[in-house]
Amino acid sequence: MLRWPKSTGVYVFHGNYVAVERVATQVKLPSRSSALVGNGSIKGWKLAMIEDHLSSLAGGEDWLAFNKTLALAVFGTILFPFHANTVDHAAMDAFFAWDMHMKSPVPAILADTLLSVNLSQQKQGKTIRCCTSLLYVWGITHFYASSHMGTLPDPLRNFSKIPVSRRYASEWKQVMEQWSIEHFTWVCPWFHPSNVLMRCGSYPSIPLMGLRGCIAYSPRLAMRQLTRTQIVPTKEELGGLCFSFDSEHQRDMHAVIRVWERPIYEGDRELGKPRVSVSTRGDAPTHPPLAQPQSQGGCCKNKSMP
Repeated sequence: MLRWPKSTGVYVFHGNYVAVERVATQVKLPSRSSALVGNGSIKGWKLAMIEDHLSSLAGGEDWLAFNKTLALAVFGTILFPFHANTVDHAAMDAFFAWDMHMKSPVPAILADTLLSVNLSQQKQGKTIRCCTSLLYVWGITHFYASSHMGTLPDPLRNFSKIPVSRRYASEWKQVMEQWSIEHFTWVCPWFHPSNVLMRCGSYPSIPLMGLRGCIAYSPRLAMRQLTRTQIVPTKEELGGLCFSFDSEHQRDMHAVIRVWERPIYEGDRELGKPRVSVSTRGDAPTHPPLAQPQSQGGCCKNKSMP
């Protein structure tokens, strides 16, 4: 996420989702099947209908439309799951931005993940509804991949080869309760970005825009993982920007859209040469901060931009 392509930009929600007819045209879905179904805020295309369309495209050997339709299904069921067996309108919007304009969905995936984790924490255990595959990959690569760097120099590209036995949920819970800080791989030896996206516009961190809300994230918390000197973030960098896309936060939403037009990167000149160490700022403690849920995105209570 910290090195998304500068030339294409990222997905941002502009207040209205793309017209469903335009998405249908992209995947060659007949107009008789393109109407959204559902009630209230949950409207989209049923996964069963999309699967039938995939079968039809495969029968006609229209592989371009097949691949686009398959990508749409992935957006709605894996990257941005919101309702079971449904590709909702918001996921269609993210897919269309990626397919037509090459807008990266990665920051939106991270935003939805942080928002979901934050909501789960507030609701004291409410089910997380986000790209859980992302959390799984992150956990496995950081807790298991370091022991196999000689044979798997890039765990993300060779993820399926990481030797991890299958376990039931109760077994995973028992294993994770036994983990300590020594088990965690702080530095990602397979990831060496020369430039890091640190903030946007005048905002002190990165206001991540998801499909239904916005939450701030401070890259300063991840410097150690990027082999950079870990500096304790300032209070401003840990600001609690967090709100939903509703009528009360239209001004905030458009402000975030504007700052994304001015992404600010830092490299060796600002961050120093890659190394693994810790420094302090002012009266900050002399150890790297452990990322608490509130520090990563702030407590989501619909706070506005400063």
